[in-house]
Amino acid sequence: ELMDQALYAALLSREVCCRILADPMLAFSNFVLNTDRTVAMSILKNTWRFITALKNAIGNLLFLAVLGLVIFALVSRPSAQVPESAALIINPTGVIVNQKTVVDPVQQFFSGGQGDVGETLGRDLSDAIRAAAEDDRIQVIVLDLSELAGSSLSLYSEIGRELMAFRKSGKPVYAFGSSYSQTQYFLAAYADAIYVDADAHSFLGGVFLQGLGSYPLYFKEALEKLSLSIHVFKAGVFKDAAETLTRQSMSDFSREANQLLVDELWQRYLNTVSEQRGIAVTDISYYIDNYAEIMAAAGKDFVQASIDQGLVDAKISRTDWRNKLRQLAGSSGDSYRQIDFRRYLAATRPPVPIETPGRDKVAVIVASGNILDGDHPPGQIGGDSIARLVREARNRDSVKAIVLRVDSPGGSASASELIRSELALTQHSGKPVVASFSGVAASGGYWIASTANRIYATETTITGSIGVFSVFPTAEQTLAKLGIANDGVGTTNLSGAFDPTRSINPMFAKALQLSVDQTYDKFISLVAEGRNMALADVDAIAQGRVWTGAQAQENGLVDAIGGIDDAIASAATLAGLDEYETIFLEKGLSPQEQLLQQLLDAGVSLGSGLPNQVLTNLQRELGTLMTITSQPGVYLHCLSCSINL
Repeated sequence: ELMDQALYAALLSREVCCRILADPMLAFSNFVLNTDRTVAMSILKNTWRFITALKNAIGNLLFLAVLGLVIFALVSRPSAQVPESAALIINPTGVIVNQKTVVDPVQQFFSGGQGDVGETLGRDLSDAIRAAAEDDRIQVIVLDLSELAGSSLSLYSEIGRELMAFRKSGKPVYAFGSSYSQTQYFLAAYADAIYVDADAHSFLGGVFLQGLGSYPLYFKEALEKLSLSIHVFKAGVFKDAAETLTRQSMSDFSREANQLLVDELWQRYLNTVSEQRGIAVTDISYYIDNYAEIMAAAGKDFVQASIDQGLVDAKISRTDWRNKLRQLAGSSGDSYRQIDFRRYLAATRPPVPIETPGRDKVAVIVASGNILDGDHPPGQIGGDSIARLVREARNRDSVKAIVLRVDSPGGSASASELIRSELALTQHSGKPVVASFSGVAASGGYWIASTANRIYATETTITGSIGVFSVFPTAEQTLAKLGIANDGVGTTNLSGAFDPTRSINPMFAKALQLSVDQTYDKFISLVAEGRNMALADVDAIAQGRVWTGAQAQENGLVDAIGGIDDAIASAATLAGLDEYETIFLEKGLSPQEQLLQQLLDAGVSLGSGLPNQVLTNLQRELGTLMTITSQPGVYLHCLSCSINL
């Protein structure tokens, strides 16, 4: 109405009309002056519709431009071809994982695609090395571990086994870098020779080893400053998942269990390096315990100290390194012929897995990440998501067995049971289920596999943690400090039980403990059933205690030591298969997500960023705790199962 009045005022003023007629919008103004209000408003509405249509058209044009960028990036990339003679470069980036974490593609696009480059699929590395062992075009493997951030000892061991098989084919494996962290050195130890770039000057050059540790963050004082009351209910003496909320330091039980765990894992690390490098374990330990003195004796030459201790074979300049590789792989310009493992896989295996019609199959389902209720993308274990994949495998006639690849510290009890029950139904249908434990298969990660036909783990798998807990926070003290009180009426003794602004209801607290106890009883009953053990024997090794894979086998929690290939072979044997193919079942991306993912894979982005490891770790731990405290329930989670390598 105000706009209409203003328009009429302008129309009634000849002086204003003259000014309007002098304006560059002469044609439009003249038209308005000779049109009544209804026609004028119609024009304005049509103009608005035009603007809206123009906006939509621009949006479509932007979409087509992005699509064009994707097509251009994919087409302009040179096709992957393997030279007649070449070195295969194994250059993983970030963390080696069993399953890549799917992030929001739009967020990833505008942040420079940082979410994807932080992970390398362990299966890709193993497949490339295995194929190269039988490929006459590949003469040597070069380990470039400069961008490797870490992984589990279990995954490293499986990749190391492939490197050993490659060496047995008569072809060498060399590692070359400016320096080696502890995690990089473990994989480098599988090489025939380890070289350090003589031209590089890196921080703590050579080899830096520090041992293993478990150092959770504790939040008791922080929560007290916020006046938050944390009520914890647990079953299992060693179940320490919620201690980070109620203590400021590690309890004696937790310290005892975690010290034994890191000692066992570290011994496995030392034994592997000793065996691969031919160095006594005592000499490696001496190198670490006297690191500063050894460096000083070597004249502050960190690389030379590593050579003197037998950890590194030699320094070599980049020129001499290129010449050495030229002799093995041939020349290409001023360097040697080479192909990295990603391009090698693109050239040697189909971009989309091809299934042979009518051929029997073993389906591998990867359960990696925290176990959560509902539907979640790869990188997290959604109860509904994994259950749907299990049903798909059960209902496919060509699938004769399932291998569940587990890499999880646990999570929701209800989601864990949903997955396990679907696997049990598959077994009852006549299809065997074999579990393959990777780096971690603890608490809920063990629950989902507890009744499988067979369980495989590596010697360094972190497993067990058979215990249960629940956390219920209340904020009555926080509100009281702000002068806020809670009062009212209810119909029963449990009215307002879930209200976090009130003190916890004593009857509700007792019910929560009973629920935790009941879940623990079910947990050990499932283990007793699945592992064919007495209930008392399971209870004795449960109580939230964490074990390595080797210890778990001794205690009867694991059937055999082996990797995923052993588990697949076992599943085929149980299904009576002589010839079969392996397929991986995963939750797919939507068409829009696939498009943006291809854009990111092509290297097209609108930004860049550098993740801060400290903030990333803090965000991850706080994220897990926030999930537990914001969604009251019973949890099967192992917070202390993250061992820093």
